[in-house]
Amino acid sequence: MQLLYKAALVLFTSAITLTASAQWKKGCYYDLNNARHAGLIKADEQHLLYKPSKRADELKLTAADMNAFVIEKDSFRVSHAPVFGQPVFVQVLTNGPTKIYVARPRPKKFSRGSIIGGLLGGDTGAEIGGHADALRSYHGYYYGQDENSLATITMQNFEEITASIMADKPKVTAKIKDKTFRYGDMDELIVFYNTGKQPSLID
Repeated sequence: MQLLYKAALVLFTSAITLTASAQWKKGCYYDLNNARHAGLIKADEQHLLYKPSKRADELKLTAADMNAFVIEKDSFRVSHAPVFGQPVFVQVLTNGPTKIYVARPRPKKFSRGSIIGGLLGGDTGAEIGGHADALRSYHGYYYGQDENSLATITMQNFEEITASIMADKPKVTAKIKDKTFRYGDMDELIVFYNTGKQPSLID
């Protein structure tokens, strides 16, 4: 029962994320020359839609067209790490010598029907089949000194890797080692590490 409850919580959180990703938000992107372009942004797994102002025409960019982008307080980099096999957007979760990143597939099409399809088979109802492959390939947590030298955080190496990266905060590493935070609690662990506030965990 607890497992079903936790799964439902994950799906509910995913639905909120998908809804938010379909909205225009303030942000900026950095082109291949690292020039900054501020304006309004929304992103899917492979593309970034950008316009300098609300009434301006939108520009469609791919991961290959830029180095990074920022949506409000969230920072994303374009990773060319061999683990992906192609340029992929990754979000920076921690800021230290070795960082933790996450690749979360986003809807390929901005539609109201995307959430239901995502909960059933991919991230979108528009292209369930192809996107399910992307979900298997790219959804997960990674670590490295930069976005181009990433390795996967797995259930087997979770404790060793996260305790090492977060060693500057002993209270956090203690809760990793006593199993308060496990592999499935990565989002909660990141919140605790970045804010010092421990979210409620479902055992």
